[in-house]
Amino acid sequence: MTIVIDNCLPLSWVEFLREHGHSACHWRELGPPNAPDTEIMQWASRNDAVVLTQDLDFTKLLFQSRAPLPSVIQLRLDDVRPKSIGEDVLLILEQQKDNLRRGALITVKGHKSRLRLLPLGG
Repeated sequence: MTIVIDNCLPLSWVEFLREHGHSACHWRELGPPNAPDTEIMQWASRNDAVVLTQDLDFTKLLFQSRAPLPSVIQLRLDDVRPKSIGEDVLLILEQQKDNLRRGALITVKGHKSRLRLLPLGG
């Protein structure tokens, strides 16, 4: 499972995730920095990737589309650097890998997370 890091998150996520055995890339490596969120979602769906973001618009897109994929991990924190929340994200990736493969929205706030299976609104 590949993790695509949205433009709103620091590039340091790529190295952090790769160091911990995950396939990861930053959107800057894949497409234009001003690409709409829908383009990132489409790429993630086509490539069996999970989107890691801080952007709340992804929840809205998942709800509107009622799509079963891609999975999204949404960080709702002020400090979104890997050294701050990275260990929590790694734990989520391990504990929720089956749900992420099937389709899920996981919201991380503080050191707590909330799982919602996709599609939303159905």
